[in-house]
Amino acid sequence: MATEIQRKDRLLECIRSGLELHTAHTSSSILGDRSKYVGMSDIGSYMTCPRMAVLHKFQPQNSDNLQKLLTLQRGHWFEDGIAKALSALNLPAVRQLEIAVDNDGCPVRAHLDFVLVSVQPCPTVRVLEVKSCGRLPETLYASYETQAYGQISMLNRYWNTPSFNLRNAEGNPFFSGLTFPQAVKALWGVTFPENPAQVDIEAWVLALSMTDATAFGPYLPNGSILNACLSNAKDIWQMQEQFQRGELDVDELPTPSGFHSLCSGCEASSGCPKFAGVAHPELESSLTELTHWKDERSALDEKIREREGMMKEWYAHADIQGQWIETGSTRFRVTQSPGRRTLDRDSLAGELVELFHVGGMDDVDVPALIARHEKIGAPSSRLFINTTNRQEKSNGIQV
Repeated sequence: MATEIQRKDRLLECIRSGLELHTAHTSSSILGDRSKYVGMSDIGSYMTCPRMAVLHKFQPQNSDNLQKLLTLQRGHWFEDGIAKALSALNLPAVRQLEIAVDNDGCPVRAHLDFVLVSVQPCPTVRVLEVKSCGRLPETLYASYETQAYGQISMLNRYWNTPSFNLRNAEGNPFFSGLTFPQAVKALWGVTFPENPAQVDIEAWVLALSMTDATAFGPYLPNGSILNACLSNAKDIWQMQEQFQRGELDVDELPTPSGFHSLCSGCEASSGCPKFAGVAHPELESSLTELTHWKDERSALDEKIREREGMMKEWYAHADIQGQWIETGSTRFRVTQSPGRRTLDRDSLAGELVELFHVGGMDDVDVPALIARHEKIGAPSSRLFINTTNRQEKSNGIQV
């Protein structure tokens, strides 16, 4: 008779298998065979790491891990939620409108998450790109900005070319080979100008986490950025063809300098030349254990923050004016502490420059003056631990 643990594992495996099938079907229906073209997301990835951008066109995302599948699916679920929100506001949005062009023999496609149009008070187009984030970034990642600029710039440049396609959820064409004004007429039944300069065009990126959201934009058509995107697309396509023909080995694919936060989760990190070093397999168990401890600490810190927040909220609603709460063997109360005092160096430097100028002492080097009174703490070291996704080579391709 199966134990509860076995039954739990079977249930989770059932969920994982279903998500894997759904992900493959959705990707194929909407995006098609991604090895047959360069997508705007590929170009964004190229900005982060050319090696990763090329390898991901041949390697499907790791689908034997439920956590990874949930992370990948979260973006689609967010899109579905945004679609329902727009529908509730009677804002008819078209999802996954495709712009397909040929750039000197390199097929390039952009898939727009949401397109909204209106004719009042003036012809307007808004492109909305939805991004799922574990934590909301303070500034948008360069790869996401590249994608937003590339999409809106392609819309503007290829406005009057038969480059616009749309498929239904099953991947069947709704229309293909239309200009954008023709697509607008087919979808919304309104007439749009033939000249995009007569239209208010913007793109926005909506970043969503499980608890918050923020928007970045607007992004306006930019010919120079689009030219750079199309140039990068040709580089990706050329490397992809050389890689397929065996003329370019995986170790010869270019990598960026430095360490990017995405490196830790990259599925092509196993043989990445930038991590080449001295092998000491005897340390693996120690580092694995340390990584596990750090993960446990992160999870515990999150639990502590959540519980402290609950207790602070309870205390705030109790209205007991700073008194202690007895709970048996423990007691607690909440007090207010002043905020941390910091020095705004730029503001201080500006004021000192102005004061010295009034006093006729323009020759005083204010930054050097401030630097002479700064204290530098003792140097410290930091241990970086990066999980290696083991892969094997098959005909020059890592699988």
